[in-house]
Amino acid sequence: MGETIFFRRGWKPEEELRLNKEEVAHLRALRIFSETKNLRILDGNGADCFYEVKAGSDRGILRKTEIHPKERFVAGIATAIPKGNRLEWLLQKGTELGLTHFYFLNFEQSDRRDFNLERSLKITEEAAAQSKRIFLPSVRGPLSLREFLEDPGTRNEDRVSLYRLDPRGESNLKPEFFRNTIWLIGPEGGFRKAELELLDEKDVPGVQAGNSILKIETAGLFAASLFRFFTYSKNCTSETN
Repeated sequence: MGETIFFRRGWKPEEELRLNKEEVAHLRALRIFSETKNLRILDGNGADCFYEVKAGSDRGILRKTEIHPKERFVAGIATAIPKGNRLEWLLQKGTELGLTHFYFLNFEQSDRRDFNLERSLKITEEAAAQSKRIFLPSVRGPLSLREFLEDPGTRNEDRVSLYRLDPRGESNLKPEFFRNTIWLIGPEGGFRKAELELLDEKDVPGVQAGNSILKIETAGLFAASLFRFFTYSKNCTSETN
């Protein structure tokens, strides 16, 4: 029997699981509701509960529980809100690639300012289940640039560093920029003068990522891919030494 993953934030292990209508509908769509199956219920914060569900039943019996150690690194982006369905695409693909934090910001010349947090959380849950992630990413927004920069948790959590993707930046990309960091991505058209002054005041260096101008969601996935590459490379190096 294969395993199907569902996320329930704040879930506490219970001996009997009662599936909700959405979960039953998902199992029917997968054409496995009429089969005996194994389900994993994750709380997104390390608790992992394994249930056996009999064919055609909406109830499961707990078989075992595992607690996974908390992630000790930050791989995040703080970005302008992409237009249309590109926001969902960024959330989905960023979650699959392993981003741990999403911050969605409103800038002076943001084209889009609305942000549905509940819908965004749902997208990350679906993407995490599909990619078999244990931990859900943190999602926050909408925030102003100043609110983000002056939030005590932004930089104090595990000594996080901040960088901004900027074609006018003075630095070039380096591997160490993707170790416990959050990358800022501005709106279409770039950061305004006052925003650049605030970023300089808060010691957030600008870094170039080549000569071409990237769209918001492209820049987000660019950062996510490099986070994944350098994390994987570091793990491979540790295992071979």
